[in-house]
This record gives sequence, structure tokens and C-alpha cells, in this order.
Amino acid sequence: MATAYNKIAIFSGTSEGYELALFLKECGTLDKADFYVATDYGETTFAGISGVNVIRGRLTGKDMAHVFSEEEYDFVIDSTHPYADVVTANIKSACQEKNIEYIRLLRAEEPVPKGVVVVENIEEAVKVLDETEEKFLLTTGAKELKKYSGINNFSGRAVARVLPSHMSIESCREAGIQAKHIIGMQGPFTGEMNLAVMKQFGLDTIVTKNTGKAGGFAEKTALAKDGYKVIVIGRPVKERGLSLEEVKERLKNL
Repeated sequence: MATAYNKIAIFSGTSEGYELALFLKECGTLDKADFYVATDYGETTFAGISGVNVIRGRLTGKDMAHVFSEEEYDFVIDSTHPYADVVTANIKSACQEKNIEYIRLLRAEEPVPKGVVVVENIEEAVKVLDETEEKFLLTTGAKELKKYSGINNFSGRAVARVLPSHMSIESCREAGIQAKHIIGMQGPFTGEMNLAVMKQFGLDTIVTKNTGKAGGFAEKTALAKDGYKVIVIGRPVKERGLSLEEVKERLKNL
């Protein structure tokens, strides 16, 4: 007999969080879930679903452990971004401390096509970019833009595509991205859109992460076929988890 759950926490930050909220709404059990997001923009992603209880703010591992005890969750779903390794580590640790079941919703990696440059981290990507004078598009997130700022002629060569939030735009400016080189848009993007951006800004290279199908990874790496250099930053850790459909099966027991 399947275990029935009364109250759960879902850490969101990706399209999967929205999908889970939509699924619970259809099942009539949305009131049993609390959705945690780090930013204002994360909260707006649920705007199309009424009745979602969204809790906004960045939590430390200690904060999470306290909240888990206070709210008495039956289990916690981690549907944060595949590259949010610090957040995932904090969620796991807090669940272990409070003896709460932890479920990782894992976005599947997409295959990397031939002709694509794969590096382990941003630091390696910086080394590759620093060896040329080519202009490049950064699609690896606003929070880490400063790590690229030491590249030669950075402000003249870099274009950043980030989420259309005040925080993201401010991160671009702090890193030294020119205002005319900031693209604030919500993805995923089609192959045609990616190609148009590369042509419009006169870019030679795109830097991305293996964000899977939901992040439009295949559409970005397809630029290699058009003669552009594609640099992919590998995922920080190899994780085990459940697919979106498998997590939905678990949520049927709410």
C-alpha cells in the first residue's frame, strides 16, 4: 500500500517547479505543497497558476533545517537548476539532519554533439575565451558573470543573455557588460533565435551549460553546425534522481 503524504516542500527555480505546481493543481492537492524560490523572478514563474503558496528568499542550510522542523514536511522535492550544486547540498543536508525524505528531480543531460568544446567549469571556459579576440555570448547565468570579467577586452567582446529581472541586469552591469550587450529574455530559445542573436551581435562563440531539453541545450549546440564555436560547461556533480514523470507518480499519493 502506498504511503500517503500530507505536506511537502518543493524547491523550485526551473521549469520543472511550474510543471509540478500545474500537476498538483490538476490533482486537487496544490494546497498541500509549499514552493520555495530564491528570487522575485522565481515567484513570477507561477503567475499563471492560482492558489500556489510561494515562499521567496534565499535560505542557508541552517534556515532550511529550521523551516523543515517548523512546517513538519513529509518529504522535500529538490527541483532546482542542475548547476545549483550549493543549494542542492544544503537541501540534502537539512533533510538528513531532520530525517525527512529527500527527492531529487533530475533534469536529464542531453548528448553533446561532435565539434563542441566541453570544459569542467567556468574557469576553464575563461582560459579558452582569453586565448582569442572573438566576441562571445554568455548564457550561463547572471550570478557568475563576474568570473568572466578578467578576460582580455571583456566589455568589448562579451554579450550576456540573462533572465529579464532587475537582479540579473544589475549583475551584468557589475561584471562590466555594456548595456547594449545585455539581452534580458526568458528561454528556452529556438535554433532560429539563437542564430539571429549570433548574427546581430557579430558573435563567434557561445558559452552554455548542459541544461537539458527544458533549457534548450540542443538548440544552442546546433550552432556548431553553422560554424560557431560552442563551449559547454559540464555539470558540477554527477547526480542520481527521478525524472519529472517519476516525481509526478510520487505526488499522486498526496
